[in-house]
Amino acid sequence: MKLLAHLILGTALSAGVWASALACGTADAHDTSDPALNRSREMASRYVNIEVAKADGYQQLFECTTHDEHGTMGVHFINPARAGDGKLVLGEPDVLTYEPEQDGSMQLVGMEYIVFEKDWKGKGVPEFLGRTLQRKTTVGVHPVDPYYELHVWHWRHNPAGMFADWNPYVSCKHDMS
Repeated sequence: MKLLAHLILGTALSAGVWASALACGTADAHDTSDPALNRSREMASRYVNIEVAKADGYQQLFECTTHDEHGTMGVHFINPARAGDGKLVLGEPDVLTYEPEQDGSMQLVGMEYIVFEKDWKGKGVPEFLGRTLQRKTTVGVHPVDPYYELHVWHWRHNPAGMFADWNPYVSCKHDMS
């Protein structure tokens, strides 16, 4: 009887920890059967280490971008060579988004595929990963040249959707920029 009680308690605690992780957004963001999305996450996972991203040419674009009502995007790190090449390449995200942590580190939470409108050589609005990219003229509140973008929240669950702009489970609370 004691063994059964311990098993039940252990299962309940594990479920509670898992539910808590999901609520805080720390568990894997999304399980998907889409092979292209899985490949996108796998190929970009090396950027969990921000030093690897910096070594590959990513540079901080703005301080942590947040919105009082919709949530946060995080700190944007852009790869200017990729962002300016006029292409959308699965294994080469143009922008990485990080959440500042209390200890000063950065946690990878998402990424963006972007192409500037002036560089887009295709017809019409670009499509990528089965989605039509959104035309933008700002990054949060920061004005920029017109571009098309697709957010992908691979590393943080987003109740607004995997491709939504803002994520209420991301925070700028510890931004030191």
